[in-house]
Amino acid sequence: MNVHKELVGHRPTWAEIDLDALAHNFHVIRNHVGPDVKVLAAVKADAYGHGAVQCARRLQQEGADWFGVALPEEGIGLRTNRITKPILCLGGFWQGQEAVVLEHNLTPVVFRIDMLDSINRAARNADVVVNVHVKVDSGMGRLGVQDDALPEFCEALSRFANIRVDGLMTHLASADSVEHEEFTKEQIRRFQVAVDLFRSRGIVPSYIHAANSAATFAYEASWGNMVRVGGSLYGFLRDVFPSNIDSPALRPVMSLRSRIVLLKKVSKGEPLGYGCTFKTTRDSLIATLPIGYDDGYRRDLSNRGRVIIRGQFAPVVGRVSMDLTLIDVTDVPGAALDDEVILLGSNGKLRISAEDIAEMIDTISYEVSCGISSRVPRIFNK
Repeated sequence: MNVHKELVGHRPTWAEIDLDALAHNFHVIRNHVGPDVKVLAAVKADAYGHGAVQCARRLQQEGADWFGVALPEEGIGLRTNRITKPILCLGGFWQGQEAVVLEHNLTPVVFRIDMLDSINRAARNADVVVNVHVKVDSGMGRLGVQDDALPEFCEALSRFANIRVDGLMTHLASADSVEHEEFTKEQIRRFQVAVDLFRSRGIVPSYIHAANSAATFAYEASWGNMVRVGGSLYGFLRDVFPSNIDSPALRPVMSLRSRIVLLKKVSKGEPLGYGCTFKTTRDSLIATLPIGYDDGYRRDLSNRGRVIIRGQFAPVVGRVSMDLTLIDVTDVPGAALDDEVILLGSNGKLRISAEDIAEMIDTISYEVSCGISSRVPRIFNK
């Protein structure tokens, strides 16, 4: 892949997306759950910042059974780019979107009776039966039908002739936490009670699913006949899996890179950047990179982050600004204009992971990758 050629005429800052690593991670998951369990690949939020269309195309090629998006708009984006596999809209739909949900053959998650009414009306008008997945709130406390409302919800379903319950689902709040193991087991138990209730009312969905990435590897009892994986697909580990299991052999999918656009010698005692938060303690060689917090390289990394250049680490100095970041390359022999700099990724044995960055700025790896903004071009391996 000739990245430099692809960036001719553009600012030399880019994210590389390794689709082979994505495919590898998918097959690790597929082999783990076996052939009888479907795999839903979460590609919401632009595939966690990795590029939804390109990732979905590759995953569809590799045999993904379903795709998960947050919004109908995201599902429409996949459909218009030749993604034909079933697409689950995890956040449901908004008032007025019923017709486009049907038009693009999207499967909405439902959790309110008025949603049933509006999607049923749209389906009746279109003379179709719409598949939906009902979300049960087993303890996450966000979306979903609560335990005490389930009987009424089941009763309401019987009134809507143009709706078919194709799936029952819940979401596990703390499957990644050893400390919350009993809570997770209780969520799984409560969900099974809900499944039994629906079945006792004659509602027998095709799909039963509760497992996210963590539960896929830590709680087989949560699988049902489909798992929903997101972070694990993109190679995240520490933020995904509980510490009491062996992490699977996943590979990072994204790296973030830039190039030196200016080198300058700076005397000892000189302040650098907004607010003069850094002063050189020696005569220094300082490099400017064309990347900043509007690109998703967080301001929290000011005077704390580090990058890889010429096979060694170099520190971020001064405040990260909107479009530019400074690094100290005094100890990097031969540092030169146009040198490639890795802000996220690896070179030989040196590595800066999304989890490393997340730990430094007190967040999670998901936010790191999702935060890489759209003005950073994604370069996909072929």
